[in-house]
Amino acid sequence: MGIDKEQVIAYLQRNWFKIGLAALLLFVVFKKDLSFKLNLNTPVRTEEQAPPPQERPVKRERYTELDKEQAAQITEVPATERFDLASAARPRRPLTALERLQQINETQVREYIQRFDRVAQSEQKKFGIPASVTLGNALLNSLAGTAAWSAEGRNNHFLLPCTEDWKGDSKSYDGRCLRQYENAWTSFRDHSFYLTTGPNTVLRELGKEDYEAWAAALQQQGFSKEQDYARQLVSVIKTYKLYELH
Repeated sequence: MGIDKEQVIAYLQRNWFKIGLAALLLFVVFKKDLSFKLNLNTPVRTEEQAPPPQERPVKRERYTELDKEQAAQITEVPATERFDLASAARPRRPLTALERLQQINETQVREYIQRFDRVAQSEQKKFGIPASVTLGNALLNSLAGTAAWSAEGRNNHFLLPCTEDWKGDSKSYDGRCLRQYENAWTSFRDHSFYLTTGPNTVLRELGKEDYEAWAAALQQQGFSKEQDYARQLVSVIKTYKLYELH
């Protein structure tokens, strides 16, 4: 039995409202069902599965958040750079004759030795004073010829003081009256007289070789105001091998 097309059209015209309402209800029901299925398929997040909150990076201060070791290196002052108030308050010890000589240019010291080594050897032959002692005395007391009292026109190479029997020229240095000479050779000759006459005559008994005995005797006789003059004289003789002049 065939369906009459005209009858279907007439039916739809009569019941179009009901048919539209039924279609709308079906659409709503179908949409809710689809949404429910989709929600069932979506995995449920628990607290354990929840991603950890992202921490905001902490901005470090470049100069204030140093580790302990770095901070110690910055704040700790090296021992060599610490200022010692106690040592600064103490008066400085005056330099010894040997320390002052050590500040003189090495070349200048060597030239001084070459200039007067033969003079010292000549005095040894005539007076018996070791050449090393004579030249060592000259180095220490004239600072290799650089001291004011041994400069040109003064020529006191041994710091020989004025005495009652001194008839020559003299000049005062730091409150001390020192002899003056016409030339360096005269100073060396007077040094030989000074060590072999008067109270120092006993020194001639020491011989020409034992320069250490001479150094000790000169200190005992008060030849120099240096407290450890014997040590300084021996040090100069050994440093510059003046004992080879004997």
